[in-house]
Amino acid sequence: MTPITTSEIHIYTDGASLGNPGPGGWAALVRSGGRTRELSGGFRLTTNNRMELYAAIAALESLDGPANVRLTSDSRYLVEGITRGWAEQWRAKGWRQTRNRPTPNADLWARLLTAAARHTVHWEWVRGHAGHRENERADQLAQRAAVRKDLPADSGYETSLESGAGRTGDASTSPPGQPGLFAAGGSAQEGLLPPETPETPAAPRKARDITRTGQPCRKCGTPVVRQTPSRKIKPGQTYYYAWYLICPNCKTMYLVDEARRAV
Repeated sequence: MTPITTSEIHIYTDGASLGNPGPGGWAALVRSGGRTRELSGGFRLTTNNRMELYAAIAALESLDGPANVRLTSDSRYLVEGITRGWAEQWRAKGWRQTRNRPTPNADLWARLLTAAARHTVHWEWVRGHAGHRENERADQLAQRAAVRKDLPADSGYETSLESGAGRTGDASTSPPGQPGLFAAGGSAQEGLLPPETPETPAAPRKARDITRTGQPCRKCGTPVVRQTPSRKIKPGQTYYYAWYLICPNCKTMYLVDEARRAV
């Protein structure tokens, strides 16, 4: 990894969803000139991969002008979709894949390519939940955003559900182990499947070993507690979590297989 220069803007992003699809959140840390802005937001029904894309889009669109950017994410879907040229290929083919299948999340990929084109962006992948301070902070903000009340609609995703385009998975091929706008604390899986490989829904991000009340939070050590979501099932949702574990101190959430229910 090359060192960060003083002229670079460093961005750290993450996305999360409570169910896939389900309520989702995104977050970005934008660091420049010794100052860090924290951005986050969420939608009432979306997917983890859409939130990964949206976090990068929001961060890049928040910059005042063209810049030299180092963008770090734990999503290989995001990073390799750009660095391996797949997003450019999909766009060149009119957002169609092999056998004329529509490209999932084409609305966000198109927006991301436009946002990135304004800057010189160096894309970097880091392993999630591995103690990377900025990645852990972005994950925390994204998880918090996903549980906010009265989240807006992800119009691109919900429209795809109505048309049937999102029913076979919206590129939510997050590999195993991977994992609106709110201001926070400042001013204003191994490998993406190649274009010819069919998309399959991914499992939501899960806790590694936090499965019961009273276990210490992996981030701050506070015993976790059990909470029941008040959210209603949304159209197109195939499963939900009847309850989840949460740290009362740092608000980190843990999804447990035992709580997962089919719709």
